[in-house]
Amino acid sequence: MDRRQQAETIAEAFASSFLEDEIGHDLFIGPHIERLLADKVHIIYQFVEDEAYFGAAITHQNGEQFVALNTFHSLRMRYFTAAHELWHLSEGSQIQETEFDHERAADRFAAAIMLPKSLTRELWEKFKKRYGEEEAVFYIADLAAVPYVAVVRRLNELGEKVPGLKSQEIDWLNKRSDLGLTDSILDQANPDIRFTAYKNVVKANVEHNGLDRLKAANKLAKFAPKQAEKYQQDALVMKEPKDEA
Repeated sequence: MDRRQQAETIAEAFASSFLEDEIGHDLFIGPHIERLLADKVHIIYQFVEDEAYFGAAITHQNGEQFVALNTFHSLRMRYFTAAHELWHLSEGSQIQETEFDHERAADRFAAAIMLPKSLTRELWEKFKKRYGEEEAVFYIADLAAVPYVAVVRRLNELGEKVPGLKSQEIDWLNKRSDLGLTDSILDQANPDIRFTAYKNVVKANVEHNGLDRLKAANKLAKFAPKQAEKYQQDALVMKEPKDEA
């Protein structure tokens, strides 16, 4: 067994255990993956205009864990990234073998939890007979809320000979348009910037420790702009001179 096969086999086993514990094997997790991730770590939503940056798993020196997700990418890519980063927080990430390919394991883990074996195979057989192979890829990708390339790769991993293995996501997007299929909101980005855990810490310091509202506004300007604006308004109101009687 080579490095790639080893990583994929182990990741598949961890994914099966994860699904059994969290949600079952007979449905797609879809956007709920971010809720499952948030149950385990703090999520930082960033907007970084970089095609090559999707996200990262971070462990602070105090032991707290964070996952950053780049909301510059489409929703379907963002959800898959969340699943990918979940591997880096799993027990599987603790494998210390020098030659172990953790990035390949993370991709296989993500595919396995977002596209469960039996359900994906069952829908593939039904959809390809009813709509043809290309349309079947689109419908499964929409139901699972994953990238088109992830569906094609997953089906090939499961032993199906699906065309387009070398096609990029943009190629599938163009093909969707050529086929006249309805546009999907999953192909759009939701440029969110949010760090809820940090916002809550700042709010607690304002409410219980007397942190100045303007200072709080400056701290939250990047990750909670609405809350920052509220603190700025509060600070201005508090500084307004009161009318003399």
